[in-house]
Amino acid sequence: MRRVFVFILCLALLNSVQAEDVPQTIVPAETPSALEVSPKRLGYAFDQPEILIRQRLFGLAHGLSLLAAACLDLPEHSKPIQDAYAAWHARQGKTIETLVQDLALYYFDSRAHEVQWPDLVRALNLGDSIQPSLGTVSLPDACASLPEAIARPRYEFDKLLAESAVPTTHRQAELVVTSPRSGIPGTQSAPAPTIAPPAE
Repeated sequence: MRRVFVFILCLALLNSVQAEDVPQTIVPAETPSALEVSPKRLGYAFDQPEILIRQRLFGLAHGLSLLAAACLDLPEHSKPIQDAYAAWHARQGKTIETLVQDLALYYFDSRAHEVQWPDLVRALNLGDSIQPSLGTVSLPDACASLPEAIARPRYEFDKLLAESAVPTTHRQAELVVTSPRSGIPGTQSAPAPTIAPPAE
């Protein structure tokens, strides 16, 4: 059941990204080579704030989908999680599609239209289980807090993405202030894209 839910979540998140018309006649073609990410683009783009925010939000979306899927195995949490996730996705689905499209272009250039959710997960080296990210928090506790946590500003991707769109002149001024003497733009490390209930 959990794998089916994860698959459905990923399909829902990519639905409009791949809303191209299916041809009437399918002609056998060569199997395209696997999508390869340039070694220079693996991991997080700390020197590119516009990409970094998209990477962080995608990581949160991925972690959230893993947690929601894991919670389905707990009958007492299944219905509240499904309801909370559906409501959240109704608000954030378009922003997630934008994140996917932008990251697909960043990582895969001309093959961006072929990108699937797992390709981006691989490019960002994200896990396929939520358990390591929970740390000392039990899965039942994480599931119990998810419906409330998902409504918090941390998961308002549309607002976070809009707030990150700092005009170039301001961004350059910030880099001058935060740059070390060497002239190399300073960076702040991004938290690992995990889903754990926030401390109250």
